Amino acid sequence: MKFNQLKYAGLVAIQLASNIVSAAVVDKRNDIWDAINSLKLIGHPENDFGCKSTVHTNPVIIIHALLSNPDVDLNLFQEDLKSKGYCTFTTIYGNHKHLAPWIGGLTSVRESSETLSDFILEVIQKTGASKVDLVGHSEGGVMALYVPMTHPEAAAKVERIVSLGPAVHGALYYGLTNLWYKNGDFSRETASAVLHFLGCAACDDMATGGEIYNDFKDSKRIVPEGIKATIIMSTKDTLVAPDASRIEEVGVRNVMVQDSCPEDDVGHAGLAWDTGIWDIIRNELNEDYGGKVSCAKGLPV
Repeated sequence: MKFNQLKYAGLVAIQLASNIVSAAVVDKRNDIWDAINSLKLIGHPENDFGCKSTVHTNPVIIIHALLSNPDVDLNLFQEDLKSKGYCTFTTIYGNHKHLAPWIGGLTSVRESSETLSDFILEVIQKTGASKVDLVGHSEGGVMALYVPMTHPEAAAKVERIVSLGPAVHGALYYGLTNLWYKNGDFSRETASAVLHFLGCAACDDMATGGEIYNDFKDSKRIVPEGIKATIIMSTKDTLVAPDASRIEEVGVRNVMVQDSCPEDDVGHAGLAWDTGIWDIIRNELNEDYGGKVSCAKGLPV
């Protein structure tokens, strides 16, 4: 296994561990946490509202995935982007305030959209920028689309969206959602109740029949006019299949990873850490659609 694949595997393990780690482990004095931190796989650049970029005018807001936080999802991409001269910003959303508050992307998407809409406006106000760009992965990709769709004041401040594997037309959850309808609406409602009991309203929202699934379905346009959006998908994604992500609207680019990197079998989680995909994202942000992509071998999960 190549180093990059080992690195990606480590990231997935750390992300999963972060979902169950206790508050004591998060203490920086803890030896285990210090050892993990020394690998430089966690953490993200601080929000620097005084940042001025000469390579990309708009601040780039990075939006993490389901059951995650800015320290473990898209964090290495953010580090890379910042090292190349971009101004980047991020925040946690969707976390339960009194129970494992370091785990984001759990509460209802509608609730989280308020947090992120406010954050977009905060970045605009504090940086003095006229527009921002949004980059989101998984649920973060959903949020990058949903917030402008439902919050006109935030939409007016967004120029570009790059969304990685968003569940726009219903998450498959590796086929589990098919079982939710085995006994019709009764089993679907039971699944919904279980997910809410477990504290993951967002999991229910993005599945077929969920609130956000229906909001997208009922919207005349998903991407507001004037915003340039790119959906990045992998043919190997079994959590959110490409057909669940694709948006057929004027002004939206649907990009398959394998069109640029046919040998890359990257799966859903791996979209965040695949360095070839980082190149695709930067090209989309800069509207350099034929730009160079140095393909990698992403994690196939």
